[in-house]
Amino acid sequence: MHKSATHTAAGADSARPEAIEDPSNLWLVHAMSWRLLPLALRLDIHPNTVSFTGMGFGLLAGFCYWHWQSPLFVVAGFLLMVGWHVMDGLDGKLARASGKASPLGRVIDGMCDYLAFIFVLAPIALSFADWQPVLALAVVSGLFHAVQSAWYEAQRDAWKRRLTGNFVTPIRPPGPAIAAAYDWVEARFNAAHRRMDAALAAHPGLLPRYLDATAPLVRRLSILSANNRTVAIALACLAGDPRLYWYWEIAALTVIALVMGRRLRAREAALASSSGTVLGQDTCSQGTLPKD
Repeated sequence: MHKSATHTAAGADSARPEAIEDPSNLWLVHAMSWRLLPLALRLDIHPNTVSFTGMGFGLLAGFCYWHWQSPLFVVAGFLLMVGWHVMDGLDGKLARASGKASPLGRVIDGMCDYLAFIFVLAPIALSFADWQPVLALAVVSGLFHAVQSAWYEAQRDAWKRRLTGNFVTPIRPPGPAIAAAYDWVEARFNAAHRRMDAALAAHPGLLPRYLDATAPLVRRLSILSANNRTVAIALACLAGDPRLYWYWEIAALTVIALVMGRRLRAREAALASSSGTVLGQDTCSQGTLPKD
């Protein structure tokens, strides 16, 4: 396992290495959830209860964003969404610390995350007098959100797994139907991961270079994180047109994900090429490492 100081975990949470973590998580969201963890353990609160509590914060935020024309309501909605983020950070920590982690809990966490955004964005769309086209825009944006988020989490999960020296792309065991659907979406992004895993398994000495070279790129993908979407929603409302958020999600974030994903694959391919391994036709097989 690579021991570089730049790849230590945030706080005591090995699931969130500092090298790839969103700064807002490091300094705010997870700092607050760490403070709440001892209390949650002492009260024997179930992680799923925390997930549903966070979803409740999203529901309250939606009530505030129904009145998005008022800056005070927007600020209140934003703060409630920050509360949801804290709960979203706490449930995973609590699951690991209490030994109550489960495949169903992972899906509940993910579903509560999506529902929190639905509870916020649906009232905004329905607040328009001509709400039908706005709601359609929101639905399309939600589909883009789901794909972007699944892809983002897949990149992070692969990096964290390799940090531990695990070069086997996971195949999750069968679970509830809703879990299977969730896993199916995530699995669509694993082809490139399998190629890089094979290269690292064949050349374990490549791992330190891989971690150092790809960590900045994976960290920059945090522009796709829920934290930054929460900020974008508030900014669009304060700017006087919430539709700006959906345009940002559909167009800008998609382009950003494509460009940054291509850059990450190119970085991986250049690393593999330096060890004599060719990853595949969809990545670069020759050349030097792209500069940051």
